[in-house]
Amino acid sequence: MTITKRMLLGSAATLTAIGSVQAADLPVKAKPVEYVKICSLYGEGFYYIPGTDICLKVGGYVRANYRWNATGGGQPHYTGAGGAQDRSVSPYSTQHRASFNFDSRSQTAYGTLRTYVSVNIDNQDQGTVSVNPTRAFIQWAGFTFGHTKSFTDVPGTPGDDSFKSLFQNQNISDTGANGTNQIAYTWELGNGMTLNVGADERRTKGIANLSTNIVTVGGNPATAYGPFQHPTPWVNFAVNQAWGRFGASAIFNKVNATYYTGITDATGACPGNQTGTSACNSPDDKWGWAVLSGIDIKAPWAGPGDHFGGYFNYGVGTSAYSGGSNLSSAGLFGSGNNVALGVLTDGVFVNGGQFELTTTWSAGAGFEHFWLPNVSTAVYGTYTAIRYSDAVINSRLFCGNGGVGAVNQNIIVASGVSCDPGFNFWTVGAVTNWYPVAGFRLAFDVVYTRIETAFDGQSVTLSKTTGLRPSGTYSAKDQGILSFTFRAQRSFATE
Repeated sequence: MTITKRMLLGSAATLTAIGSVQAADLPVKAKPVEYVKICSLYGEGFYYIPGTDICLKVGGYVRANYRWNATGGGQPHYTGAGGAQDRSVSPYSTQHRASFNFDSRSQTAYGTLRTYVSVNIDNQDQGTVSVNPTRAFIQWAGFTFGHTKSFTDVPGTPGDDSFKSLFQNQNISDTGANGTNQIAYTWELGNGMTLNVGADERRTKGIANLSTNIVTVGGNPATAYGPFQHPTPWVNFAVNQAWGRFGASAIFNKVNATYYTGITDATGACPGNQTGTSACNSPDDKWGWAVLSGIDIKAPWAGPGDHFGGYFNYGVGTSAYSGGSNLSSAGLFGSGNNVALGVLTDGVFVNGGQFELTTTWSAGAGFEHFWLPNVSTAVYGTYTAIRYSDAVINSRLFCGNGGVGAVNQNIIVASGVSCDPGFNFWTVGAVTNWYPVAGFRLAFDVVYTRIETAFDGQSVTLSKTTGLRPSGTYSAKDQGILSFTFRAQRSFATE
């Protein structure tokens, strides 16, 4: 029995060994391997998403800004609490950003289908964190849908696409940093020329009901703008050729208010306890308009990479376009009891009256020279004028002690003194860039900001405090402030 068991066990072991050897000789099916392939249809950095015909490019940058006499977002201290220039204002600020973008494209029977997404994560002003999707749009068959830089922005400005200032530019029509919601269509005219039509999200600077509005120094008046009835229509013509770029845009802005707050027939016909409701009348709607233009010209005769250009914008009832997307009412205090002040609006009205639209215009120029292939300096200057009609100035409703309904205003002047809320805003600056390696930028920017107030030479009594500046009598006088920014930025993209 023992011999029989041993023979059986030995036979089983032998068969198992033979089976193992034979199994090793059999072909084994390998798992499929997905290879990431380069997509050369749209330039460098694109790769096919495995299993699709979609090409994707991933990019972004890391940025650090260090500023003096400017906010973390880059606005020079000329307005609001920052313009108080007292011990409530911190002159130093920082901003650190991580930005990511994703560009996907594929071919269709109607041309390239493109989607683009960009997200900024900012940490600024002592730990304030924000997430901002600056781009999220689709382009197909000539159409652009979504959130992106407006086609109406023109070249030749201190913005990122021309002279690359490190500050938040106050007096240009600029959506480059944060984008805008829009729908647009582009006709390719050939030879680098395009005609673009579309409509953007409304950009406004507010309209003030001067029968009730209390204007504070360095603060924009509370707005009485009515509902956002439709996007703001525009048309743009652009040229991009070997010599440089040119752009011109026309914009049409609907100015509409809510309701009057007066109870008499002449001031709004509101029931006594129903002011500001649909039981009242309202001013008639008006259309504001703006024309924007800009040019950026290459100057190889001055040096490789050199270029110069400028812009001019003019508008009525469109201060966010012709005055500046980021411009605010001025309130800059100087030494002693000096202050430069002014008020920015799209227009004003009083109970029972119609709109008086604000006229604004802006101009600027710049030149960038490359000292070395990786070192450049750009110098730039800008100027903006805010003007109110004689009817608004003569009404004195922006000032106390003059005009019906103005007795409670913060800005008080003598009865025989002009009450003109207009002002001029201008800057001169220079930014120097060094690119030690490709995609790495070190830059330093200095800008001088000047407020020229229409109240210049007058005594102005302020009934409300600004920052820690007390109420009392001040001398209205033109004021300026010097601001600095240093930036380190590393841009990256798939190779």
